[in-house]
Amino acid sequence: MDAALKLDFMTLDVFTATRFLGNPLAVVFVPPALRERVDQETKQRIAREFNLSETVFLHTLPDEPNTAHAAAAARKIDIFTTEEELPFAGHPTIGSAYLVLNHLGWTHVSTLQTKAGPIRIQSEPLSSSAAQGQAVRAAIPHAVHVHRQTLGGVLSSPSATDAARSAIQRGLSADADIRARELDAPVVSIVRGMAFVLVRLPSLAHLTRAAPVNRLDFSQVPDLLDQGEWRGGFTARYYYVPLEGGEEEEGNREGGGKDEVAVRTRMVELGFEDPATGSAACTLASFLAISGGAPKATAEGGVRFAITQGVEMGRKSDIAVEVVLAQDEGEARVKELYLGGTAAVLMSGSISAPKSWEAAGWQSHPYDRISTRLPSSVEQPETFRMLCALSGEVPEEPVVSKKTGTVFEKRLILKYIEENGKEPGTDEELDPEDLLPVKTSRVVRPRPPNLTSLPSLLKAFQDEWDSLVLETYNTREQLARTREELATALYQHDAAVRVIARLTKERDEAREALSKVTVAPASVGAANGDAMAVDNEAPPDNLVEHVHEVQQQLMKGRSKRKPPQGWASSDDVAGLQQVAYTDLTVSQASSLDIESDYAAIGGLDGKVDVYSIQANNVERTIDTGEPVTATAWTGSKVIVATSKGSVRVFDSGSETASFQVHAGAVTGLSVHPGGRILASVGVDKSFVLYDLDTLQKVSRGYTDAALTACAFHPDGNLFGAGTQAGDIKIFKTDTGEQAESFSLGTPVQTVVFSENGFWFAAAGKGQSTTTIFDLRKQGAAARVKELQTGDAQALAWDYTGQYLATAGSTGVTVQMYQKSSKTWSEPLRTSTAAAALRWGAEAKSLVTVSKEGVVSVHGVKE
Repeated sequence: MDAALKLDFMTLDVFTATRFLGNPLAVVFVPPALRERVDQETKQRIAREFNLSETVFLHTLPDEPNTAHAAAAARKIDIFTTEEELPFAGHPTIGSAYLVLNHLGWTHVSTLQTKAGPIRIQSEPLSSSAAQGQAVRAAIPHAVHVHRQTLGGVLSSPSATDAARSAIQRGLSADADIRARELDAPVVSIVRGMAFVLVRLPSLAHLTRAAPVNRLDFSQVPDLLDQGEWRGGFTARYYYVPLEGGEEEEGNREGGGKDEVAVRTRMVELGFEDPATGSAACTLASFLAISGGAPKATAEGGVRFAITQGVEMGRKSDIAVEVVLAQDEGEARVKELYLGGTAAVLMSGSISAPKSWEAAGWQSHPYDRISTRLPSSVEQPETFRMLCALSGEVPEEPVVSKKTGTVFEKRLILKYIEENGKEPGTDEELDPEDLLPVKTSRVVRPRPPNLTSLPSLLKAFQDEWDSLVLETYNTREQLARTREELATALYQHDAAVRVIARLTKERDEAREALSKVTVAPASVGAANGDAMAVDNEAPPDNLVEHVHEVQQQLMKGRSKRKPPQGWASSDDVAGLQQVAYTDLTVSQASSLDIESDYAAIGGLDGKVDVYSIQANNVERTIDTGEPVTATAWTGSKVIVATSKGSVRVFDSGSETASFQVHAGAVTGLSVHPGGRILASVGVDKSFVLYDLDTLQKVSRGYTDAALTACAFHPDGNLFGAGTQAGDIKIFKTDTGEQAESFSLGTPVQTVVFSENGFWFAAAGKGQSTTTIFDLRKQGAAARVKELQTGDAQALAWDYTGQYLATAGSTGVTVQMYQKSSKTWSEPLRTSTAAAALRWGAEAKSLVTVSKEGVVSVHGVKE
């Protein structure tokens, strides 16, 4: 038996100094003694096992590091994807250079030898804000070329083929603004065989909407690239937004220094987004420099770029590029090109692999061929692989989904539909009727021997194999969810450490202040036995009577109430799309409420914008001077809550009342159905009721945990509040006593009651579901439904109780309940992130606001 070989490896996150951000990379060390045993097949299988975008094989010298090797300044690296070897790639080069120079300390190494040629590297503290600290810089081979044609030019050309027009029209973005800019975008090659369509977008909001939903097959559009040696190879879209000073996020500055051009970018494709693309960043920087789009030249004559990528997918990457220009017959050309950045070493370990894969039981497959993609003027024929999305094998009886176009083995997908009722990897329902057979040329196989027991054995083996494939797929899905949960837990841990540090500081300040307090004689009231009230206070009798009157009035016709005439149908809701949007003066938007055709939107910058939905503009801005955490609107009164514990009432733009009851941030506001009572909750574990007629605080209650959200029951007799401990506590409005408690299991982020009177919905931090509770039940039986909505930061139920809208970082959804069939469906899902939302008139529109301060109206287009 062949002895197993052992290879050491390290993993890094490249283009970032923070672990779990940037672009992951694996580097496998290949010592001289094992170089012959680590052949192409071994490298490809190891790269496929890591399952990263690229894996590097670094060839070392004997007894590395060793001063005797100081004269050997070059190290060879091989770059592999999960399918093939690459001659060059940006982030593997920077990651390998950082590992060699900064982490391992091999400072005598000055060159990385790649299939594309030698690359000079050096370690230096970059001044770029995109890559501060100890970083590396690499001199990138280049042959920059701007092509004459654009997508719009090909589309309007009379010589364009039908296949090219169809590929362009199918692949363009659904957003009208983005689509227009894709058609006019220049096409630029960094080297022969690698080109990018550089799409400049007008704002970060447009960059967020550049979702990976459409794939443009550039192989069908050969006329996009110039004739000759520049035609063929890899082509993709690269979206970018040049940043000005006003577009930088507070506390997370993405702009460059005084000698840098700051740019935000995204590299998206169907089902895939790259956290950092070094080759595309170099292409963009070169084009901006030679076209005059980057006027900030350094004293040395170069132009520096601070490019930020991967923000939208949660893996922020900071890429530094420097372009040195030269004049050639009056035209600027790229003389030198440098790619820079830093990295963070994440883990290290070793790999044990057999010397012979066949001896270890591996079987070679036709699609395991190892290929090397080299820039060339000669177009190479591509092989088409049709693989099952469940098993990863070539299907014997292929079928394709009408909804996503994914290919499956028929027997496997039918079993999956029978068990789950939906398409793998999505939340969409899938029926056998949604599968289309794919006709392929088949090879006639000999029939198996017709012996007595073999048919039953073969069927048993086939069933066992099918079960194993489905179990493997489910395991991969569970692994992906576990990775997401781990990332969330790490984020929560980091937040907890910062909260502990802040609380420790506040405790020390409080102790110091307490040490300076002078104890005075007890007052007469205290001597008579007066004590601080800590029990829940009931509202005064006149408000209790008001609560009962409103309850009786609203309960009368609730059970027999039908949807009003003209209310939105399921088709209307499914057809909702963006009909208007505008940028607000509010930044870091946190809350939203609607009254008639106007919306009040608050932000953490202390501003509140009054937005006209019909006119699509901001009519008034109120500056509160404190970060706004919650907003409510009733009649002519706009009420805001702040992180400094105040509740402030504005009437017709003027402040009419201010309450400073809470000892800490106010986290939620809710108005009673009667319109007279206002409730607020806060981190001080208390809820407070106010009389909006007299503008007075009327009662207060306490809980055992910090409160995070609140809502009144549609009849007004109950008041619900979510806690940091993961419970939703239900209180009686007329007495302030706790009536019931329901457990969500994670800090409650939002809670809202349904108009049917017995359901309420809640969502927690770090969850990808929204839970529906039944007030008539207790314990686990109260959980009637868990909806797969993604991260829900805000919820809104319509007047009929049919439609539940959710908003979060993964987008906006509408969940519909069919009372006749007692089933749930999802008529609408968008990928546009939102921090808050509300239903418009007759549920025929949705108003949403993003954290960046962009308000959008989704309606039914005429």
